[in-house]
Amino acid sequence: MQPIVNGLKDEYIDQIEFRNMNASSGEGKQAFQAYRLLGHPSYVVLNESGEIIWKELGEKTSDQIKVQLELMLQGQ
Repeated sequence: MQPIVNGLKDEYIDQIEFRNMNASSGEGKQAFQAYRLLGHPSYVVLNESGEIIWKELGEKTSDQIKVQLELMLQGQ
């Protein structure tokens, strides 16, 4: 999954902060629990206030993730 996210990171670098985390260690483990993620890969999109606006579990295509990012950028 990392290459898909990395490609989107390059595309949205000036608009969105991306974080890749390992659910088995440190900050990633804390985030996994805090966002109540049930497995991986998991995706979480937060608004500027840190509230979850989209959360998904399982493999996604670049296009599926891009739809959610575009909706977020449009304020939906």
